[in-house]
Amino acid sequence: MDTGSLFDDGEMSDLHSASSYLQSDDFSHACRGTQRCKQELAARLNVVRLARAKALLSPLQRQLLKLIPTLFHVHQQGLPGYNGPFCPQGIAGLRMDDRIPDILSDLGLPQPELQAGLPALEGIYTMGSTGSFGQNRFSDLDIWLIHHEQLGNYELQQLRQKADLISQWLAQFQLEANFYLVHPHQFTTRLDDDAPDRAMGHEHSGTAQRWLLLEEFYRSHICLAGKMIAWWPDARPAEGLLLLGDVHQQLASEYLGAALWQLYKGLEAPHKALLKVLLLEAYAADGQALELLSDRLWQRTEAGDFSAGNDPYCILYEFIENYLTGLGDTRRLELIRRCFYLKCGVRLTARQQMVDWRYYKLKSLVQEWGWDEQLLRTLDAAEHWHAGQLRWFNKQLNELMIRSYQTLLKFAASRQLSSDMRIDELGMLTRKLHTYFSGDSDQLVRFNLLWSRGVGEPRLRIVRDKSWSLLRMDNDTDVDGELLYQGESLASLLCWACINSVATAQTRWFRERADNLQQDARLQQLVRQMLPLVSQCDVKVSKEDLCHPWYFRQVLFVLNLEQDPTAHWQGQEMMIDRLNASVLSLGRSRQNMLATIDILSINNWGEFHIHQYSGELALLQALTFVAPGLKRSREQVQLNVLSCSARLKAQLAQTVQNYLSQAARLSHHGKTATTLMQPLHVGKRRFGLFYNTTGLVWQDLCDARSLFQQLVKGHVVSLPRPDLPNEPLATLPEAIQHYATRGVTQYFLRQDGRDLDVFVLDEHNQQQHFLQKNSDISEMVKRISHQFVFSEHHTAGSRFNMPQFFRLERVDGELTLSPFGVDRHEFNREF
Repeated sequence: MDTGSLFDDGEMSDLHSASSYLQSDDFSHACRGTQRCKQELAARLNVVRLARAKALLSPLQRQLLKLIPTLFHVHQQGLPGYNGPFCPQGIAGLRMDDRIPDILSDLGLPQPELQAGLPALEGIYTMGSTGSFGQNRFSDLDIWLIHHEQLGNYELQQLRQKADLISQWLAQFQLEANFYLVHPHQFTTRLDDDAPDRAMGHEHSGTAQRWLLLEEFYRSHICLAGKMIAWWPDARPAEGLLLLGDVHQQLASEYLGAALWQLYKGLEAPHKALLKVLLLEAYAADGQALELLSDRLWQRTEAGDFSAGNDPYCILYEFIENYLTGLGDTRRLELIRRCFYLKCGVRLTARQQMVDWRYYKLKSLVQEWGWDEQLLRTLDAAEHWHAGQLRWFNKQLNELMIRSYQTLLKFAASRQLSSDMRIDELGMLTRKLHTYFSGDSDQLVRFNLLWSRGVGEPRLRIVRDKSWSLLRMDNDTDVDGELLYQGESLASLLCWACINSVATAQTRWFRERADNLQQDARLQQLVRQMLPLVSQCDVKVSKEDLCHPWYFRQVLFVLNLEQDPTAHWQGQEMMIDRLNASVLSLGRSRQNMLATIDILSINNWGEFHIHQYSGELALLQALTFVAPGLKRSREQVQLNVLSCSARLKAQLAQTVQNYLSQAARLSHHGKTATTLMQPLHVGKRRFGLFYNTTGLVWQDLCDARSLFQQLVKGHVVSLPRPDLPNEPLATLPEAIQHYATRGVTQYFLRQDGRDLDVFVLDEHNQQQHFLQKNSDISEMVKRISHQFVFSEHHTAGSRFNMPQFFRLERVDGELTLSPFGVDRHEFNREF
């Protein structure tokens, strides 16, 4: 690699100085020496790492990386990140780089005006993949801002705002930087975990891992400015050094929490998460003889190894390779190799691939693995993988991550380890994982695009056998095709294709009819109607969402997709409108023109579900199903109805839309003492829809000798709450009825002096009520949570379906509910 083309004169001087020293006799002697020599050795390693990081950036990105410390050292109007006069500034021991004025001038920014004062930051450091084999053109920068310990909450808030502004400014130059405020004592002292930059969130692991996170930081960090991190073994305090803690602590107690966190991160980047989960498994297998990766990296550094192989990602891979080779686990080893190769972003078969400092090492590894040219070309074409390839790879990654988690679970259980994770964070992590790993047959899961630029297909084919199958086609006459997805209904295929962007407005749909492959214009039209409703549905999930019961954010009804009675109807549609006739009970024969309803629902947990109801009672069953999710909703639910009928399309859609909208409105008005009843004619029968605090139940009124027979069709009336079947929750307090949710166990707890009043609803809404003597809410929640998480006897679908806990309290005479342990200030934080 021609390094002269990548760096300016100053950078070349630093790099050559480091290289010369590392090869000298002075270095060999110094590396055996004192603390000062170790400090100097770490500084030289930092120079090499920084040079490698810059080698993988564009010229502009290298300049921006160099500028980042200045933007935090100087706070003045005109510079990116300025947010008023009260933001703290300054970095300990920073000497302004002579090249900074030129960079500012090139970007049209004012020259810095230095001010004296206590520096706000001890230092600025990258961590993770930056400067390692894991850095590629899609990599972002994870940057720790280790602040002075005396900064108060207001100052930290100002610094957080400044960091966000700088991040936004860098993004316009295609440089993604994530800044994290880090307290210098947060690894050695129990601090306030509710602080915004320490509480669990989309990019912060909270209490899931402490020492494991610090160990990763030690082996992967690069100091951009400020004090040097004392990360080598037996480091001691010294001027200009920053000690964050000894990572040789109780790592084992964090394995399970860290594994949960990595599974969560794996929802976005499973290929990266698998490497880290397997590292945890290998750490656990090493037991008392554990050698940390940071220790191994330091030993090689002291031995004078500054080759490309002494790299955080390379050492990570080697550690896992040795572990899996020892087990004889060739399947997992092969998948890990592919993940490592794809994470590097080096395409060995690409003609335009830049030969950087990683190239020859990676080429050597691939030769050792015995990969052939065809496999390499397939991996190098990952950006163009179609949905079938991506689903297969995602499936392998998920299976191996779950397998490692199960191994760690057994490890923790056998040693009776407990987790220091906060219960609310444990609950949110497991709830989020359950939305992805539940395996529910009615759930549609978005697969991860990984490296693919897009998966839209020009042609798709529907095949009906024992189940429904979706196939991709290479051409219009492709009778074989490649399987993409299988489902229990035609609607499940269409919805899956839409939410995963496999179907586009230009996709042509084919079905086999009379032994011929024919284009289906009806499906194509339906998909074009569905796409604007669901394909761009980016559900933002907050902490509040995950600690509350699920509710609907969007509901789509698709009518008569698989069965269509209107195709054989001979009447005139114009007369239906003129006579105001009901399409649910039409003509003298009282024929119901609605045969099937497919429901696509999207809830506040970010889940997509598909359900199908068919037959004479399809509408009643569908409304009963959606009513509880509509009732619990605290926002306007998007309700849509699409009709696939050959005839009476508009009339059916409008009729069902009216009943669906009324269900959403009436569900919110049910009371404990009264119920709202709406009559409904379906075919030759008459029903009553009863809306109350639990949702909706219906009853056949044809033989009822009561007030119900006097009701006028279409009117909604309020009645004393009658005894109805299928109402097991009627005896519960109204607040609990409102929160009752199928599919998850819920505990409702009220402290009554030294005793605990406990209401339990299981996944089927079967209830228990008991009084726990001499019990405390916190102790009970912690005990049940740990029993659940550390249990080895869960089914695959219930592995992460941790119970929800709610505190019952009386406020101004009313019984109120609140999620246990969650700070309301954190409710809106995205998760």
